[in-house]
Amino acid sequence: MRSLFGFGKAEETPASPNASEKAANDAQTAAGDSEPAIPPVFDCAVSDGPLQEIKALSADEQQVLERIKAEIPELIADLPPIDEEAKKFVDETVPLDIEGWLTDECIARYVRARKGMYDDTKKALRKSIEWRAATRPHALRPDVVEIESRTGKMYFNGFDKLSRPVIYMYNHRQNTKEPDNQIRWVVYTLELCIRHMRPGVEKVTLAIDTTNWGFSNSVSIGTAKKFLDILSNHYPERLGRAVVFVPPKLFVGFYSLVSPFIDPVTKAKVAFVKPNDPAPAQSENSNSPWIAVEECFARDSLEKDCYGNWAFQYNHQVYWKAVEDEFAQAKAALLDKQN
Repeated sequence: MRSLFGFGKAEETPASPNASEKAANDAQTAAGDSEPAIPPVFDCAVSDGPLQEIKALSADEQQVLERIKAEIPELIADLPPIDEEAKKFVDETVPLDIEGWLTDECIARYVRARKGMYDDTKKALRKSIEWRAATRPHALRPDVVEIESRTGKMYFNGFDKLSRPVIYMYNHRQNTKEPDNQIRWVVYTLELCIRHMRPGVEKVTLAIDTTNWGFSNSVSIGTAKKFLDILSNHYPERLGRAVVFVPPKLFVGFYSLVSPFIDPVTKAKVAFVKPNDPAPAQSENSNSPWIAVEECFARDSLEKDCYGNWAFQYNHQVYWKAVEDEFAQAKAALLDKQN
């Protein structure tokens, strides 16, 4: 599982880039493109397409939600101050706004994740509220995590067919070894995605390129575990799909061994894709993780480096200017809301 965490319409579908073409693209990504760079897409265009269906709460789960809503004053009382360590990495002038975070949709995600158990849901929410108060994930400063983005190893850019933000992961572009800052960049990216979700969208999609996969450019198991802990504890029900492009045989073999022990809900979110192969016959094996790329992505809005048609090339200068501008706008909006 280490490979998952490195962390005009075309008339014809071009051939997917081979390894040598992708290596050239990666070199261009690092050096900067002489052509005008395409800016990242953070805002979802208005679409008539379907959104991912959000599972409705049962009658019992709805009662749990209403009970917790009545106890919000208790849930948000006596919050801890910002950690001294966290102060090194966050903009303390960004308002906390726990009340704005604790929406009905947020509570519902925790209710679903905790199987409708009142005590477990309340404890999980309080734990996340304390974590957000102490670490301020929404207020992480861009300059702190900028180094993690320089090679374009992981970033938010565009949306899938269900309007879910897409996080691209190019494992072979790994450029750092400091695990805590790698985690901060993952958290920053999740918060960025969440700020740009359309109403009715709650999840993200991971597009994971494993063309040049290898243990030497993967993050440690410890870092991956820490990421999973944060995702499950503080961002429950946020993963929509994890699509692994061209997984190597070693990865597929390992997954086949462990998949019987994976929670069915989680397992259903993992998909493998070989973009040039025809769509698999799912009727023959409904448990197969293999899907057609078109099941999740429109080719024209999928990056060329990830086997799509979109000619986007990661340019750090252009991307980071967009990140800094977005952070300033998000901060201003919270300050305006506070006043």
